[in-house]
Amino acid sequence: MLVFVAYLPTPPKHNNAEPLLLTLLFATNIAATIAFAISGALVAARHRLDWVGFVFMACITGIGGGTLRDTILDVPVFWLDEYYIILVCTFSAILTYFAAQHISRRSKALLWADALGMALFTALGAQKAMALGMNIPVATIMGVFSACLGGIIRDVIVNDVPVVFQKEIYITASLLGAMTYCVIHAYVPISEGYALVIGGALAFVVRALAITRKLSMPAHKGLD
Repeated sequence: MLVFVAYLPTPPKHNNAEPLLLTLLFATNIAATIAFAISGALVAARHRLDWVGFVFMACITGIGGGTLRDTILDVPVFWLDEYYIILVCTFSAILTYFAAQHISRRSKALLWADALGMALFTALGAQKAMALGMNIPVATIMGVFSACLGGIIRDVIVNDVPVVFQKEIYITASLLGAMTYCVIHAYVPISEGYALVIGGALAFVVRALAITRKLSMPAHKGLD
């Protein structure tokens, strides 16, 4: 499907964002950052790190994917100007430091926080790439990178198997959400805000079904 959309004509650029859209993007960015920061802090709790470790893991998870996305797109890294993102990560980490025991009693808290962050950053990453005039395949990949790379860095640092490489569907959920946003944004005459909501919601629903129903893609049989 990604190969197919590569042959679609390049959609027109949207240079002027509506105030309501800017508010939605801001709110979504904050929500995604909090969700991923909490997931990073929960990993820190599981590994019994100190409060500095909590903040570090929260920040690396909250900004890691977007940092690599912006580096690849050759644009200023977002949190260098939007410094409040670091404050959001720090606050989320400290809150989780004191509430980790309570949060951990909730069923699969880490998985659900990670799923929410993944879905929101999927839509945001794809939106940013499309706003920069990238074509649909590139924007889709940037959505996946934004959503998945921060979690990979988080898990690798503490020597865990990354969530994206575990059995249940993860990257596929992000891919479907990013592609859906890009196609709707480019070719369906509805508000960009609706496209963001639909793309992010699809990614979250697919990931939620994977968590609750243990859905997975067929695995290779391996080598003899």
